[in-house]
Amino acid sequence: MAHKIIGTAGHIDHGKSSLVRALTGTDPDRLAEEQDRGMTIDLGFAFLNQDLAFIDVPGHEKFIKNMVAGVTTVDMALLVVAADDGVMPQTREHLDILKILQLEHGLIALTKIDLVEREWLEIVEEDIRVLVHNTFLQHSPIIRVSSATGEGIENLRRAIIELARHTAPRQDRGVFWMPIDRSFTIKGHGTVVTGSVLSGHISVGESCELLPQRRSIRIRGIQKHGVSAETALPGDRAALNLMNIAKENIERGNILATPHHFYPAKIFDAKISLLDKTPKALSNRTRVRLHLGTREILARIKVLGADKIEPGGSAYVQLLLEQEAVAQKHDPFVIRRYSPQLTIGGGIILDTNPLPHKRMDKSVLTRLQKLETFEPVQVITSVLMQSQQPMTSAEIAQKAGFDRAVLEPILADLLEKKQIFTFGAKTRFLHKSNYDNVQEEMLSTLEVFHKKEPLRPGMKKANLLAQTAKNMPAVFEAALQTLEAQGKIVVSNDSVRLDSHEIKLSETVEALANDIYNILEQSGYATPPIKILAQMLARPQNDVQVGLNALLGLGKIVRFEGDIYFTKTAIDKAKEKLSELNGTEITVGEFRQLLNTSRKFAMPLLGYFDAIGVTERVGDSRLIKTD
Repeated sequence: MAHKIIGTAGHIDHGKSSLVRALTGTDPDRLAEEQDRGMTIDLGFAFLNQDLAFIDVPGHEKFIKNMVAGVTTVDMALLVVAADDGVMPQTREHLDILKILQLEHGLIALTKIDLVEREWLEIVEEDIRVLVHNTFLQHSPIIRVSSATGEGIENLRRAIIELARHTAPRQDRGVFWMPIDRSFTIKGHGTVVTGSVLSGHISVGESCELLPQRRSIRIRGIQKHGVSAETALPGDRAALNLMNIAKENIERGNILATPHHFYPAKIFDAKISLLDKTPKALSNRTRVRLHLGTREILARIKVLGADKIEPGGSAYVQLLLEQEAVAQKHDPFVIRRYSPQLTIGGGIILDTNPLPHKRMDKSVLTRLQKLETFEPVQVITSVLMQSQQPMTSAEIAQKAGFDRAVLEPILADLLEKKQIFTFGAKTRFLHKSNYDNVQEEMLSTLEVFHKKEPLRPGMKKANLLAQTAKNMPAVFEAALQTLEAQGKIVVSNDSVRLDSHEIKLSETVEALANDIYNILEQSGYATPPIKILAQMLARPQNDVQVGLNALLGLGKIVRFEGDIYFTKTAIDKAKEKLSELNGTEITVGEFRQLLNTSRKFAMPLLGYFDAIGVTERVGDSRLIKTD
């Protein structure tokens, strides 16, 4: 059987610690003050057997935060009610906390039965049944016990062991995660911390990370369930002997975790549900006490999609923490009023590193709704859908809260189903919806460009990249290939246009373009610049530029550096002349003489032929390779 942890719950002086002592033979009240006062102040620990550990929590209302720290890490609950007292305020509050933390398994112990008459026991049991109606304990047995006489102790022990057998272990996310509930020093050994291992494993000699301090820690030794061990596993109550860190540098609520997998944050996305008995609605930006793991943090509640949360109601929120903290997706938490302190509700963490949201953004609410599920495939898919940029498997694992061993088969399945795509030497992943968004943005940008520049043949690839897929060149190139294969765009050298784009000239522009073309054609390889063209045509330079753009769009001319334009016909003729010299070398001077032009025009034309592979520069000459 996998190791399980059971936590006590119940009102002060209802016999929780005495019951644990009777069951295990260990006094969980470890502090002298606790033993002197006869009440539990902090968490106590004891072991029923090698597989079952008890966490004994305080019952007094002043120590509720210690109680929450204890029960956040348990698998089962033992609700304790004293027969001579019956259901009391902390019985109710402890049960509320257990429900908030989403416990599903538990038992009820009716203690101190030696102090009352048998008829009274039936009355108390009826009160308990009313209390636990519609909770996870409504079908649980009520086991009568007396720690003083030993009556019922063996029955309770057997019931606990049987319940543990039928309680499924926590889902192992593959990454080590242990909230710290105690730290102390042992002479000759150094600093020791204790906690419940909720996920992953750690071995002697390995390193983990102390969070939120982000400090690397090495494990010197391990004890679990009171016995030395090499490895701590999920479900273990473990004591870890840490190297090179003082007890004073560790606090309850700190986390030991797989290194570089979790990052502290001051904003969490969450879903909150308020108890029906909450005195009043929870308004936006209300200050609360957040109990997360074994830690208490002050925070404000940013309500999303509403102005407040009514008693018994639920809402998506952003938790605005006053200190950095770490959490895993779907970690449960409890919220209590700042003052007076009262448990009012709780919920689950949905995103551990979100951006600030606009409160009434419906798309945010839709995304958070999808994050409520804890199926690994859906969590990983949701993480990928949130990222507009391709993510590495390490980044996905960190955001999703799963080890890469859990992640990789899921990614392989999503790839096979074409729900995600890989980029960058197949090391980065992008969800299909975001890849489709890039393509749609490219088509939309081209459409806007063509409306604004109807006489230009297409948009520069570099400009399209900058406007639609900045910092994602691999995604951009893949999207170009996809859209071209679908017949939606045409890619020509460094230009991109919609397949449907056609340049349509007015009669005036067409006539001007013809006049410009004729001048350029007659000028051969010594064409006039735009200023001279304007003078020759007696037209403003802006009009001449429109005509030149029209010819460029129609592919009849090519623009070169230095505001030089050649007709496509002239360029083809120059290429033909070079082809007659194929395999030989030619200098700039020889090329200039071949075309009967000057160096001013010969150099940019040679550069063009170099770019398209007709010539190749070799020292001061060009090798002609038109074949």
